[in-house]
Amino acid sequence: MYRLLKILSALALSVVIYGALLWHGPEVNRRAETIIWAEPRLDNIYIYGENAHFSLEPGYGEDVLLIKEKGRLYCRPAAYINRGLYLPELESGLYRLYAADLSVLAPKDFELTGYTITRGGQNLFYSFYSEKGRLVLSVEAVSALPEEVFDVIIDAGHGGDNSGATRRGREEKEENLRSSLYMAELFRAAGLKAALTRKTDEIPGQPGVAEADIDPYVEQGRVYLAYSTQAKYYISNHLNASAKADLRGWQLFRSVQADEAWQLAISAAFTCYGHPPNNSYPRLGEAGIYRRYSQDNEETGSDYYYILRETGGELSRPRNFSAAYPGMDLRRGAEGILVEYLFFDNSADLEYWDENWQGLVEAVADGCLRYWGIIK
Repeated sequence: MYRLLKILSALALSVVIYGALLWHGPEVNRRAETIIWAEPRLDNIYIYGENAHFSLEPGYGEDVLLIKEKGRLYCRPAAYINRGLYLPELESGLYRLYAADLSVLAPKDFELTGYTITRGGQNLFYSFYSEKGRLVLSVEAVSALPEEVFDVIIDAGHGGDNSGATRRGREEKEENLRSSLYMAELFRAAGLKAALTRKTDEIPGQPGVAEADIDPYVEQGRVYLAYSTQAKYYISNHLNASAKADLRGWQLFRSVQADEAWQLAISAAFTCYGHPPNNSYPRLGEAGIYRRYSQDNEETGSDYYYILRETGGELSRPRNFSAAYPGMDLRRGAEGILVEYLFFDNSADLEYWDENWQGLVEAVADGCLRYWGIIK
């Protein structure tokens, strides 16, 4: 009898616990047919450029199924951060998200919104949010971006007391500004909203101040603008220099965690123009297409160049900016590329630059527009 009472007491306690879990489970989803706590929960969503990445609780991987009416679209885990759920491919409408055939749960106050870049005079406004505890995605076509939102940031490297490379009394910072202003004109002619990190000879966010390690992270500085403008893409324009006097050609750097698709598009445009790549750093890549790990140590998993590491949001593992702005929402970051057009301290390259700088900037812009799917 005593043993029977113990069994009945245990069963009664189980019923009470089960009922409590149903009642107090995520977002009070009281569906008796579902074991709420076994459903995949959303840790977060991260946007890199125009690609969405899902972070689910352990055990569900990253596979997410989107269902819109009768249509199905799978988002598979991607090896690179500039792959994932490509938001511009979605049609307007409401999508429900599933993992392992179960609804993805999200906190009731969860929301992540943004825009795709301008294509054909239109953008898509996307919004991930919780509907009765279930994660949903709303996609809506809009005819214009808000005033404070931009498609692309163009960074004119150096400025102010930081001259960059020098040659024959000339300074890289001036050429970077000239090329960036022209690039902005080209993008705007293609219908894009382009913002510049600087329009004059200054350090962004700190006019008249020499650029030290922490300076890029000041308010309105080079990194801050990537987030405050909600830019999807970030291009940093530079001219190279080396202790080796005979180096020539272009170099393109992407994040160590991104694939080389963007670089290949610009590479093709440079090749078409007749501008050769630099092949002098085999440890970093080949044919001018490079990536550089922090301290050249691949085990760190982060970028050497802060302009790629700090602007890409949580997926590119920012260190200094996240420490400087602990309250900044870094779930959304820009996909970045650093362009070294040629070697400014090489006499032959400098002469080539003077004769072809506009054509070279046009080649980069052409590669970008093709990568973004604006032209074919």
